[in-house]
Amino acid sequence: MIKLRSILPACLLFPLTCFGWASTAPQEITFTGSGIELSGTLTVPSNAKKSPAVLLMPGSGPTDRNGNQPGLQTNLLFDLSDTLVKNGYATLRFDKRPVARYQSVWPKTNPEISKFFSFENHLADAKAAYEFLKSRPEIDPEKIYILGHSEGGLIANQIAPDLKPAGLILLGSPGRSMAEILREQLMRSISAIQDESLKSRLTSDLDRALIQLTKEPVTLTDLHPGLQSLFSPSNADILHGYFTSDPIANAKQYSGRVFIANGEMDIQISAISDAKPLHEAYGAKSHLEIIPNASHNFKTVTQPTDPGFTGPVHPKLVTSLLDWLKVK
Repeated sequence: MIKLRSILPACLLFPLTCFGWASTAPQEITFTGSGIELSGTLTVPSNAKKSPAVLLMPGSGPTDRNGNQPGLQTNLLFDLSDTLVKNGYATLRFDKRPVARYQSVWPKTNPEISKFFSFENHLADAKAAYEFLKSRPEIDPEKIYILGHSEGGLIANQIAPDLKPAGLILLGSPGRSMAEILREQLMRSISAIQDESLKSRLTSDLDRALIQLTKEPVTLTDLHPGLQSLFSPSNADILHGYFTSDPIANAKQYSGRVFIANGEMDIQISAISDAKPLHEAYGAKSHLEIIPNASHNFKTVTQPTDPGFTGPVHPKLVTSLLDWLKVK
């Protein structure tokens, strides 16, 4: 499990609030992921016999089904689910394997820890969630969408060519190598260091770690202490998976509809370097929205350095997403 909070801003989802359809009582469900039983919530509109559905994929870290993680309570996934259900879509959201409720089954030592939290296992969990949703009698299996934000978008982008969902909703999602994105994020802090020797050491160690972990999930023992937590042995497999995932190549292999949105003031995922290349790779079947004055979490902000975690979702995202979903 990657602990980025001390180095990078958290990557989360966003709430949409609306009104319309009534819903049945949310159902507590379980399904089998990659060697683990995962828990989630299935919510279905009450007025439909066979509902279209959206699988919600959380962002990075120990994010739960509601879009929350320790120290950062936003209820973003909960609110998003509520909006979609009220507009006629069933939703499935689940607690990822790094969520503390699963601690009893976590491995205790490496390399087992690293393997358990690997990117491959996150992909397998997402595929299992999709197949569970597809198997439900109240769901139209031909009308299932996958929504992913940040890391969730990276996962959705990679599994879509195999699963062939009705559509993708990619929000603040990477459009290039995660190694490049991570370097860009970390160098903002490193570049501000006044000590030139320290700055040089951190830059050199960072570049070496990115290169080596792109090649293979290695353990790096001689990095500067400021980088050791991020590049710890327990993170080796998931970082290797991040760095070798190719969003542009994946996009070119998917033929369904795609909605791409990025906050104009998002400093984690770039509207220019990520969202626009993704849009170009998906081609004519994709729709791109750059949301003005919006953060990575699609909150209204006045400048890029605003936290952008709280408050209502930017209204432009609400209207554009719901309009896109109405198109058949």
